[in-house]
Order: sequence, then structure tokens, then C-alpha cells
Amino acid sequence: MHIGMIHLAKRAVATSAPGSLNLGLAYLIVLVSHLIVTGLFAVGFAGAAGLGLGGFEKGPVMSAMALYYFSLINITTLGLGDIYPTGHLRALAGIESLTGFLLISCTAQFVFQTMAKQEK
Repeated sequence: MHIGMIHLAKRAVATSAPGSLNLGLAYLIVLVSHLIVTGLFAVGFAGAAGLGLGGFEKGPVMSAMALYYFSLINITTLGLGDIYPTGHLRALAGIESLTGFLLISCTAQFVFQTMAKQEK
């Protein structure tokens, strides 16, 4: 999904003149892609916790916003540690961090290429 969104962003940039709003639109598309992937992982954490595969060391019940917050901190590989998974959710958290690293790498390459083209 993220690669498809990057292709969509590339099409937006390809049809734009230097300094146009399409560049901002392209970056917004990529940002939305990251936020969607984060949401998917948050839903995965909620589902896995509901299946009894683990939990979180924060409180007895995690709200939807707390799950999304944890997922956002985890996918950016920031890992503050104020909420941490237990049980098998630790493996899902590791997979999310690796996925986040790859997504950020792909996005960085896209931004670098776009900025290099804008300088020409």
C-alpha cells in the first residue's frame, strides 16, 4: 500500500511545475500513507490483545488513542517506553519497527529524488 501511495505521489510531482502545490500534495499523500499504516498496526495490536496474545504495561484497558499513540511511537522507531507490549505483542512491535524503518527509508528516497529534481 505504501509503495502504491509513493507512486501516486510521484505522479503528482511529475505533472507539476517547480514550486507548485502538487509537491505539497505529494508529501501529504506520503504522510497519510504512514498514518494509515500506523492505524493498521494499532488495529492489529488491539486484535491481538483481544485474542489474549499479550497486553500492554500501562493500565488494564488501552483506549484507541493510546493504541494509536503506541503504534505511532513504535513505527517511527522512537520507542519512548512509556507504554510497552507484553507477551507475543512484543514480536508484533518488532515487526512494526522494522516496517517503519523501511517505510521511512522509502519515503526519504522519494523526498531526496523529488528535491533533487526541483533543484534542476
